[in-house]
Amino acid sequence: MFSKSLLLSILIVFGASAAYGQQDDAQSAVVLDENLWVAFYNLPSRRFRAIRTAILARNHEAAARDLSLTASYLSVEAARASVTFKAPLTDLVEQLRRMEAGVDNVTLEELDAVISRTHWLLAQHYLGFAREARDARHGRNTSLYLWATTRHLERAILWSNSAVTREVHATLEGLQELADKLGDPETSERAYRERPIVRAENLLRKIGKQIDRRVYLPPPQNNDVDSGAER
Repeated sequence: MFSKSLLLSILIVFGASAAYGQQDDAQSAVVLDENLWVAFYNLPSRRFRAIRTAILARNHEAAARDLSLTASYLSVEAARASVTFKAPLTDLVEQLRRMEAGVDNVTLEELDAVISRTHWLLAQHYLGFAREARDARHGRNTSLYLWATTRHLERAILWSNSAVTREVHATLEGLQELADKLGDPETSERAYRERPIVRAENLLRKIGKQIDRRVYLPPPQNNDVDSGAER
């Protein structure tokens, strides 16, 4: 795992530029390796907990700092997102920046709504990347993006004040086990045959109905639905 200082350095750079990958020639060249960046998928979860704690303690300086850090992270995700997710993620970045500027007046209700929406969008955003990694047979990134999807799905439910049912919990655990296997070259092909991405998509749509959230993720291709194995 990478150091916190390295992550902060990345976020400072990208928070200022809101760019992913090679920047314009007029700016300093910065290339961010996806294989590095994907490992930080859980950052929003940790920062949101810290923000909520800081607001409860009326530590507005700490809350503003973590709001800024989270917005910078999401700006990177928005910059590398597909057309489907670019605008919704950019809207979240702008909302977090407004909350940072007016941190003294941020309510827990407002914060919780933003947290839930962020997790819900990130779950879909990462599942889209999991599809791409699967199609490229990149086991490590398929594994990490699938893990990211399950973690953000679970948090989207919880921050929506909804219950994680026994069935949903079992499905999430099963997907996480498959994600672990996808990351191992010796077990990845067997894991792909379990159709983990299709199963994750089906779960996401089910949760969307449960918590009354819009599903942005495009429908799966016919070969995803009808084949016995993924690809």
